[in-house]
Amino acid sequence: MQAKKKRLTLDLDPPVQRRLKAVAALKGISMRRYCLTAIERELTRDAANGAFAGSFNIEALVALQEEAFGDKVLPGDGAEFIREARESRNAS
Repeated sequence: MQAKKKRLTLDLDPPVQRRLKAVAALKGISMRRYCLTAIERELTRDAANGAFAGSFNIEALVALQEEAFGDKVLPGDGAEFIREARESRNAS
C-alpha cells in the first residue's frame, strides 16, 4: 500500500512566484514538478554531505541557531512562541 501524501503550502513573494512560473514553463514542467525536483535534489545533496548521519548532531544545531539568532537570547518558552504565532496567524 502506498503511503498517503502530505501537503506543503509555501507562501512566496510575487517576484519569486513569477520567476518560478517562468523557469518551470521554459523547462516545460509544472511549478509543482519543478519544486519537487528541487527539493529532492537538495535532500540528496544534504544526505551526500552527511547531513543525516544517523545520530543527532548538536554542533550543527548550535551552528544553525547561531546563524539565525546570533548572540540574541530569546526569553520565554519556545512552545509558547509557537502558540502565540499560531493564534496571531489564525486571528488574521
